[in-house]
Amino acid sequence: MDELQESENFIQNKFGYCFYALEPCPFIYNLYVHPQYRRQGHSRTLLQYAIDEIRKAGCVVTINIQAEPRENSIVLNDLIKYYERMGLKIQI
Repeated sequence: MDELQESENFIQNKFGYCFYALEPCPFIYNLYVHPQYRRQGHSRTLLQYAIDEIRKAGCVVTINIQAEPRENSIVLNDLIKYYERMGLKIQI
């Protein structure tokens, strides 16, 4: 994993984790849900928490997200559609 940045934030629960940064623009990345918990809504929970935290910090612009499927998790096109439905801007 890349070195941590000062503006990097980490969200974790027993189902998975994700990172987000506020600067230079709001960005969510390294979203991961453990294989046994996939397709149960846990990624949405993690994403929504990250989105809420970004909004609480005062960011009102579009939030970017890294679209990079993990091993045996989801097809890239499906992942992109999922993120777009959540109102996120895709970064590949």
